[in-house]
Amino acid sequence: MPRIASLFLLWLLPLSLLADYVSASPAVQLIEQGDALKGKGEFEAAMTKYQEAVSKDPESAPALFKLAGMQLVQQQYAAAIVSFQRSLTLDPGNANAFVGMAVAYLHTGSYKLAEAALDEAVRLDPSKKAEVDKVRAWIDERSGQTTVHGTMEGGMSGGAAAGRH
Repeated sequence: MPRIASLFLLWLLPLSLLADYVSASPAVQLIEQGDALKGKGEFEAAMTKYQEAVSKDPESAPALFKLAGMQLVQQQYAAAIVSFQRSLTLDPGNANAFVGMAVAYLHTGSYKLAEAALDEAVRLDPSKKAEVDKVRAWIDERSGQTTVHGTMEGGMSGGAAAGRH
């Protein structure tokens, strides 16, 4: 019987650890509430929930990412950049955060920073290339010139430019 009890405890232990993790992250419920509000088109209310989530758990990369997305929707570009950057310090592999940050940079006229963020997004997740190419076209249109990335593709061969594609 002690062996069965030991096995039961081994099975129960991961569940208790999971419960501790969920309860240790008070931001989870607020993020879910924000997501529900966002789904209803209530963007300001959603942003408030995401801000509350970040206040409760400043180390929550998902809360910061969601907040940054809402700031982007609300055209608070400088704030979105800061929130995306904070999110990325906690989750540096989030390619979506780099794409979002690139869009925010685009709206502030920081085209080279937007290009760098897009390069990093594709480096992290090559499947983002089609999405990134759309943003690059938008940058070309907004800046009225060929982007650094576009120039390197068309104007250079070999070297660093060839390694990125």
